[in-house]
Amino acid sequence: YTIERLDEAMRSLGDLATRDHLTGTYNRRAAEEHLAKDVKRAEHGGGVFSLALLDLDQFKPINDALGHRAGDACVVHFAAVLDHNIRAGDWIARWGGDEFVVGMWNTQEGRPTKQVLERITEDLRENPVVLPNDEETHLTFSAGTCRWRPDDDVRGLVSRADVALYRAKAEGG
Repeated sequence: YTIERLDEAMRSLGDLATRDHLTGTYNRRAAEEHLAKDVKRAEHGGGVFSLALLDLDQFKPINDALGHRAGDACVVHFAAVLDHNIRAGDWIARWGGDEFVVGMWNTQEGRPTKQVLERITEDLRENPVVLPNDEETHLTFSAGTCRWRPDDDVRGLVSRADVALYRAKAEGG
């Protein structure tokens, strides 16, 4: 019994260290660990890796006007939509606030990264978030993506995705 309880406590601590408490996705610390492993894998020819950095559009006005519970509902809904639309072997993490990262493998042929983002967009269009006041609202997001290249380290990869994200926001999302 004691060993089972200790094992359960260790699993719980592991989840607390790697999971975002609100969304259940990986947290930033776990994302950075995943990125470091993915960059190493890509360096050793383990496949093609792409990173997407996603940010909810108009999140601050929702949070300011309707409160943090409404903002939390938006973040939780967005995380669930992301989780529902990524492929097996890919991963998502809450990077901070209303920003998420998505790590995707083997995204060279065709445009699977674009296809994933289009699925997410369509899912958000079809499924509005229900706010705590029972009002429904449709979420939109901006995204910046980049494919790993041999001169990238984790910081460089995230930086390129971040530049692409801000370019997308400047162009209207």
